[in-house]
Amino acid sequence: MIHLDAAFSQQFTPAELPAAVRAALGKPLRRAAVLTQLALLGAFAALPAERRSLPTALLWQSTSGPRLETLTLLAEIGGGGGEPMPYDFLATQPALAAAQIQPFLPGLQAASHVPLDNAKDANWGLLLSLAMAWLNEGRYSQVLCAQLDHRSDLGSGHWLLLSRAPGTASLARLAMAASEPSGLPDIPELPARIAHWLASPGPSRRQLESPAGRGQTVEFARL
Repeated sequence: MIHLDAAFSQQFTPAELPAAVRAALGKPLRRAAVLTQLALLGAFAALPAERRSLPTALLWQSTSGPRLETLTLLAEIGGGGGEPMPYDFLATQPALAAAQIQPFLPGLQAASHVPLDNAKDANWGLLLSLAMAWLNEGRYSQVLCAQLDHRSDLGSGHWLLLSRAPGTASLARLAMAASEPSGLPDIPELPARIAHWLASPGPSRRQLESPAGRGQTVEFARL
């Protein structure tokens, strides 16, 4: 059985982000891309210290990706300033976010980035179904699923934590079920929608709208 252990969202302005990272680590994370900092803060918020060494996977999607970092790199190349700085190039590689946070999350064994093509829709259905399959196979003890995005004025992270073993913090159970026409929309803010449902009176079960699910979707059930 798969359990939902955390569902939350975070937002940081550019001025707030370095201070939040410093508060989490006790030191700054120098020359780290915004996506890396968002990944670190979300992982630390989702996982207490005693769970950071458990076998963990990270699945994250993004609409923005490293767009601002890429524009910075192109400006350096096209501005006649010579070779770009190495850390500016590394910031354009989203796959490196996991490598940069792994020293602080020693259980992190795998990570995958899923780019999105618009800001309105997400693909939580893909992330959650893959996470559930990996957990059922016993590959990992827990899987972090996230959407990370940043603009010039704001960075955001939306997080769900799934695990195989029920814990004292478990919020709901997850399973695959036959899809129904009305459910939770597959949008970036899904974790906040789930948290609101769990904190309010209402139906005992909610499903994720998943048009690509071929009749199957992820169902959340209150504990």
